[in-house]
Amino acid sequence: MKIINTLEEKLVPIAVWINQNNYINGIRKAFIILMPLLMIGSIFLVISVLPSAVYQDFMYNKFGPSWKRTLEIPINATFSLIAVYVAFLVAQQLGKQFKIDSIAVGLLSLASFLTLTPLKSTTTLGEVITFTWLGSKGLFVAMIIGIVVVKIFKFFVNHNILLRMPDGVPPEVTKSFEALIPGTVILSLALLLRVTMMNTDYGTIHDFIYNILALPLKSLGTSFIGSFLTVLCISLLWSVGINSGSMINGLIRPFWLENQVDNINALKEGLPLPHIITEQFFDLIWMGGAGSTLSLLLAILLFARSNHIRSVGGIGAIPGIFNINEPVLFGLPIILNPIMLIPFNIVPLVMLTTQYVAMSIGLVSKPLGVPFPWPTPALISGFITVGDISGSLMQITNLIVGALIYLPFLRILDKASKYEEDQVKIFQKEQQELE
Repeated sequence: MKIINTLEEKLVPIAVWINQNNYINGIRKAFIILMPLLMIGSIFLVISVLPSAVYQDFMYNKFGPSWKRTLEIPINATFSLIAVYVAFLVAQQLGKQFKIDSIAVGLLSLASFLTLTPLKSTTTLGEVITFTWLGSKGLFVAMIIGIVVVKIFKFFVNHNILLRMPDGVPPEVTKSFEALIPGTVILSLALLLRVTMMNTDYGTIHDFIYNILALPLKSLGTSFIGSFLTVLCISLLWSVGINSGSMINGLIRPFWLENQVDNINALKEGLPLPHIITEQFFDLIWMGGAGSTLSLLLAILLFARSNHIRSVGGIGAIPGIFNINEPVLFGLPIILNPIMLIPFNIVPLVMLTTQYVAMSIGLVSKPLGVPFPWPTPALISGFITVGDISGSLMQITNLIVGALIYLPFLRILDKASKYEEDQVKIFQKEQQELE
């Protein structure tokens, strides 16, 4: 219990600060809103690249040689413009957090992002439009712009530096004119920054931020060590009852998302997938939820003898299949239980390691980058993630390994629970005999 108390003392204040931080919450909510749009784009991607020669021939003969290019239109409208959506959504969600005009700051953030983003480049063939920074590579700048725009707009609101309209003017018109002064200042600063960066070696704010800040952070966050620390943080915070998945994921998702888009672009071109670490890589691990408790449910089903533990396993089985494990976490319990917290933290790290090694040496395919809803059951999620049966086989292997790790600790709990149940039965029998 001393370890648990120490974890509570050190981790809870950090988790509370993260949950209450308006900027972190705004960014997290922006990406949550964006996820369904990316899933829609992924549907068209899957239709386009389904790995079946019969299917590909049928589509070619039915719709002609340009059928894939047609499907790329909605794919490009989603994945290739991610930074555009983020520039608006981050500012808009932060505007809601700070109770200022969320639509105005969202549009100003988008306009500032486009002001700072070069949309054209000159080649030997002439002038062509390029969308390099409108996609995943522009995410970091889009988030920073969203935050800065909100802070500047908030400064003008707090100091009442706004253009006021006479009484009787409709509220919508009043709000529009109130944004004139801060909006003019914000776009002027964006233009000034654009011109300034053009006279540096970097050329654009995108090149500067991406090379100085985003690339090192991405390299750390999407490395094996960074992934190991991510999983460890999620498990440790859950150990003291803090729902940490969405919180941690919200911080690192922008870096995963860039890898995800890189893999999708490689998939479209028929090239080898460059990255192992995407958000879907972790979806393969969290089978049953935090702690990969589907492995624990498997061990309970096969080996538990205590009525209490078997009943918890029965109640938690159906939710567990859909990655909801609160019945197990609080019914067994695992949370604040020194015995079960050991495998609860170890199992996901072992799964992470075996899965990373298997993908690194080619035994398991790399994640395609196609997002899917988090309640997707194991085995199905494995197949969707990598696009073939190797993902499902990896999950089966991890399930068995996880169950073997959970088993010794489960038996300790099971024996103690069975002993208590037997003692109750003996007591009840003695009471009946006395009566």
